Formats: sequence, structure tokens, C-alpha cells
Amino acid sequence: MRSGFWMAGLVLAGSLHAQTLVDSDLTYDTVVSSGLSFPIAMAFLDPSDPTRFFVIEKASGRVKLVQNGAVVSTVLDLPVNNASERGLLGIALHPDFATNGYVYLYYTRSSTGSDSSTSSAWTDNRVERYRWNGSALVEPTLIVAFPRDTTQNNGPNHDGGVILFGPDSKLYGVTGDLNRGTLSNPRIEQNTSATAVAGVGGVFRLNPDGSIPPDNPFVSHADPRIQRLWAYGIRNSFGMDFDSLTARLWLTENGPNVYDEINLVGRGFNSGWLKLMGPDSRNAAYSENGNQAYDASDLVYLPNAYYADPVFSWLQPIGVTSIVFVRSARFDAGMRDEVIVGESNNGRLYRFTMNATRDDFVLTGALADRVADSATERNLQTFGTNWGVVTDLRVGPDGYLYVVSLYANRVYRIRPVNPPTIVSGQARLEGKQGLPLGAPLTLELRQDGNTVQTITTTLDAYGRFSERVASAGVYTVRAKAAGYLSVSVSGVSIASGGYAYLNLRFETLGDVNGDDLIDDADLLAVLFAFGSDDPSADLNSDGVVDDADLLTVLFNFGAGG
Repeated sequence: MRSGFWMAGLVLAGSLHAQTLVDSDLTYDTVVSSGLSFPIAMAFLDPSDPTRFFVIEKASGRVKLVQNGAVVSTVLDLPVNNASERGLLGIALHPDFATNGYVYLYYTRSSTGSDSSTSSAWTDNRVERYRWNGSALVEPTLIVAFPRDTTQNNGPNHDGGVILFGPDSKLYGVTGDLNRGTLSNPRIEQNTSATAVAGVGGVFRLNPDGSIPPDNPFVSHADPRIQRLWAYGIRNSFGMDFDSLTARLWLTENGPNVYDEINLVGRGFNSGWLKLMGPDSRNAAYSENGNQAYDASDLVYLPNAYYADPVFSWLQPIGVTSIVFVRSARFDAGMRDEVIVGESNNGRLYRFTMNATRDDFVLTGALADRVADSATERNLQTFGTNWGVVTDLRVGPDGYLYVVSLYANRVYRIRPVNPPTIVSGQARLEGKQGLPLGAPLTLELRQDGNTVQTITTTLDAYGRFSERVASAGVYTVRAKAAGYLSVSVSGVSIASGGYAYLNLRFETLGDVNGDDLIDDADLLAVLFAFGSDDPSADLNSDGVVDDADLLTVLFNFGAGG
């Protein structure tokens, strides 16, 4: 989007009107109305508390703490180079933030030791880890850096910056191409060289300490800059999110004068830049690819790499930004577990409906070709208008959708006019291997020893759940996950139209038949299924019923009852 991103934002900032939503059952609140300057992303400190969160500011490099709608302190001030698209760009909390306090920040470091808007006063783009001590972010540790390279372009555009932890507890982040990999200075990541490395222009995947996971797609490559990649061929991006119902990664990508994209990013994905933008069949030609129509066969394929067309494109770029999956029982069908996307050029939010297998959008009529070819087609997916430059979209602990608007200097919250009462939370399954995706969970809401409501659901890839509660009240919640003895939480108070958050920890595994007692029946069930892949008896979810499952039952034999 080059510097046009910021120019479009400044125009929108001067013409912001009241926000609108196409769904009359929804409304919005202004959560933070002052104390912010160019906010670009946010992160909630506690999964049960929507009133406390960090907000990062692009140009100042400051991390601010918000409490009950007010900015109460600056907890870190980084020396950023904020020329064009540079600055403090991304924030992510470690999956175990509650115990280790780790906060990860992606920013473009100034070489002057203070904030600078001079393009040449730039050291690198980097991710650093800090520890939250309750009042400040301390103990900086470098995780990964994307340094200046005198043999290549160094921006200041196309910095990317979104970072997040996946369901696999790995750190994912996206870097733009920093204008590298041109046809005159070719590089692998831009599909212009088979040997030279740009060091940027893709999605990286790292262990939380910055080391490279051995199951990354390109670990056999000699260069660690390629080894850390999960995907490449990406021009620039301001949006990335996991669909927690599938554990699949989705990414927005910004084109030159044609084709912004939404991509489904699998292991080894090659998005096609610099030679391709938009669907391969459209043969897009633009100055960066020499105004030549390339095909997917012209791309540079590392071992394990693959190309796929965008799931959706806009022929005229909208300056696409954030993407979020609305995983919340607060919302009705049509928005719950669907996709909301932000932009910078027109101030709109867009909504996309997932198909049954959640690997595609439901697109019909003029959009059946997966391209919005005009403003009329673009607006078919409109969810809201006048939202400014949307730089972050998050589902909060209360189940509502939070919107960060860059030039409005505000944080908004979208919610139903009449919000349903919900219970949500996260379950940790001790001793299980792999992701908890699809693991069954039953919640019994009890009062005076009687079951008032039974909720049957499944966990998502993060072990999370969100379900509606029939009536407000104070409950004892009996929770049971398959194979585990049940756990109970007393004094769970849920107000009408409110929510309760449950942090569940299941530790005692071996209840194969679900009677809440680990006994002879469970032992016989494992023995009978021994050597098979029976999921009910495969207690540790490693794909086979074996000695480990038998030992689990024997170790916990007699528990429960």
C-alpha cells in the first residue's frame, strides 16, 4: 500500500462520521475515547477480564495500560523509527502469560536511541520479549531480528508486524518484503531468485524462545532465514488470525495498484508475490512484475512449498487490514464463528461466511468468481461503515468484538443490543498429545444439588469454548472432558446478559466409559481396544491404544466415585 495507506488514513480521520452496522440487532460502544495516539493493536491481560488491556501506539513506540476505559499508565516506551509504515506494530502474550508474564512486541528500531521519522535512522525490524511485573514491561530479550542490508532495499514500507501464538504454542509473525526481491535484485522470498535470500517477505514460525521448530517446512534449507519461514511470497500484511475451529491460519495481503487478498495459509504456502497478485488466471500485470503476466509455474518453489489462489480478492485494493474469527456465543448465526475484516481506504468492515468445512467462504452471484471487481461488488460484504483505519480486531473476554481505529485514536466494542447470557473459558487436558480440537466437553449447571442446564460442546484448537446459558443465576458447574474425571467449580455467578469465565484444568485421565470412576471397566476397555486407534480408549491421543494408555488407567486406578 506504500505511503498511500497513511494518506488514505489521514483523509478518513478528517471525515469520520458515526459508525454504522448493517445488522440492526447489533450496536457499539466507545471503550477508550482519549489518551491514545495512533493505536495499532491491543491485548487483554486476563482472559476473564475485559476491563484491562494493553494498547500499543505505532508512532510513539509506547505500550499503554487501559483500565475501565481509561489510559492509566505507559508501561514501556520503545525507540521506534516511525517513517511511513514503520513503528511499534505488533503485540502478543505468551500462552502462559498468567504465570510467566511474557509479552512479545514487534517494532522497527530507531538507530538514534529515540523515536525518529528519518527513514535512514533505522536499525532493524525485530521481535522482543518482555516480562510484565505488574506495573511495567521489563527484561527485554531479542527473539528475532530482520536487519538492514546494504545490498537490498530497506523499506520504509511493507514492514508487516502482526504477531500471535498459534494453537501449537508457536510464535507466528508476518513481515512484508521491505521493497526487496525486485526483478533487478532477485530473491527467493519474492519468487525472483532460486538462491539469494531476502530475509523478509513471509510468515515466520518460531518457538517462544526464538529457536526454529524442527517441523517447519523449510528446515532443510541452509539459511536460517529460510528455515524460520512457514510461508513466503507475501508482499505485505496487516492481518492474521487462526480459525480455532480448524487450527488453520488465515492472512490478509496488500497488493500494489491491483488485488488485495485473503489467503488460507498452510504449511509451505507460497502466495506468489512478486510475480502474482490475485487469482493466477487473472494474469495481473503491474510495475513491480515488469507489467508481465506470470503463471504459478513461474514461481520459485522451495521443497514442500505450494501455491494456491487467494480465497478472496479485491481488484481495486481496499487497504485490507485486520482479520478475526468471531468465536463467541454472544452473537447469533451469521456472525458467530464467521469472519470480520477491516480496511484503511474506505472505513468499512466486511463480513464473510465460512463453508461447512471451513476452508472457504460462501460466495454467490457476482462474487462467485472470488473477486470483487467493482465498488458495488466490494460493498456486498459490508458489515459496517465509518470505522476509519481499522488496525486490530479482537474478541474480548466478554465475548464482544473490539475494534482499534488508528486515526480515530479510539477502541470500540461491537455487541448485540440484547446480549445473551454466556459461559466461556478454556480447558487444559493434562497428559493429552496434540491439539484439544474436537475434544468433547459437558458442563452441568447445578443449583441446590439439581442440574438446571446441561451444555454439551467441544473444545476448539486452543481448548476454548463459548456457549449460551438459559438463565442467570449462581451455579456450581460440574465439567467433564472425555477420558477425565469431572471437576467442579462452585459459586459461578452469571448475571442476565452477562458472562462467566471458567478456567478448567483436567488432571486425572483414565475414565474410558465416562462413569466418573476409574476401575475394572476402564481397564478392560483399554485391553479390548489395545493396538487399535479407538479414540475413546486412546487416552493420550497419540493415535494408538498402547502401553501408555494402559499405564494411565493403572496409575489412576480407583480414582473418582
